[in-house]
Amino acid sequence: MPPTMDDLSTIDHEDVLAEAEKRTGHVLDRSRAHYSRYNGTAGFPTSAGTWLRLAWVRPGAFSAQSWTGLEASVALHDVPRPEWIAGATWYDHGREVVWRADEMSRASAPALSPNGTIDRDPGLTDAWWTDLRTALGTLARYETGRVCVQQSHLSQRITEVYGDQVDTTVSEWACAHGDVGYANLTAAPLTILDWEDWGMAPVGWDAACLWSASLAVPTLADRVLAEFADVLDTRAGRLSRLLLCANVTRAHRRTGKAGPLTPAMEATAPTLLTALA
Repeated sequence: MPPTMDDLSTIDHEDVLAEAEKRTGHVLDRSRAHYSRYNGTAGFPTSAGTWLRLAWVRPGAFSAQSWTGLEASVALHDVPRPEWIAGATWYDHGREVVWRADEMSRASAPALSPNGTIDRDPGLTDAWWTDLRTALGTLARYETGRVCVQQSHLSQRITEVYGDQVDTTVSEWACAHGDVGYANLTAAPLTILDWEDWGMAPVGWDAACLWSASLAVPTLADRVLAEFADVLDTRAGRLSRLLLCANVTRAHRRTGKAGPLTPAMEATAPTLLTALA
C-alpha cells in the first residue's frame, strides 16, 4: 500500500527534494519550507530567488484543471500573481505517485494568513481593496475553456441541502481565481497566490469566497459585502454565497459537528433563499 501523503512534512522525502533540485538546477532552502496541511503540497525558496511548489498525484487521479493551472495562468496579464517560469514532472515508482515541481517568481509579501484562518481585521488599506477589486475585475473579463465551478455541482449541492426552493440556474459567468481567501492573498503589494484551479465560475464567486473566509470577523465580512456589492448582489453572486452556505451545512449534517462558520452561514442562508425565490 502506498504511504499516506496528505502532509509531506510527516514523511521522508529528501530524495524528492534532491530530484527537484536536479531538474530545476536550483538549491531549495529547506529551513524556510512551507507545508500545506490541506492539499499535501510544499513550497520552498530557491537559490535563484524564486519559489518552487512541489505537488503530487496518484496515477489515474489526474485533474487537468488543477494539474495545468499554473502554466495556463501565463495567459492572464495585468493580474497580480506569481509569474510561472517552468515545471518538471516525474513518476515515483516507490511511492506510486507523479511529482510536479513548479518554479515561479516569489511574492514580495507573505500571505495574510498562511493557514487560511483569520480572527481579527488585518487592517487592509483602502488602496489594497481598490487593487483587489481591479484585479478581480480584470480577471473576470478573460475568456477561457477552463471551468472552476460547474453548474451541475452548484445545483446538486444547493438542492441537496435546501431542496427545490430556488432555481439554481446560473446565467452570468466570469473568469475567476476560484479560491480567494487570506491564505492566497498578500498585503501590499497585493499578490494573488495559487492559480491551480482558475476558470469560469458564477459572477461573484471570488468575492463570495472572500466573504466566507471573512465571516469570523463580522466587520471584515461586511467590508467584503460593501466592496463587492456590484457582483454579490446579483443572482449569480447570491447563488455563489448560497453554495458556500450549503457546503458548510452539509458538512455539519454529515459529521454532527458545527464548524467555526456554521452559525453565520446557517443564519445567512434563509436571507439568500428569500432573495432568490
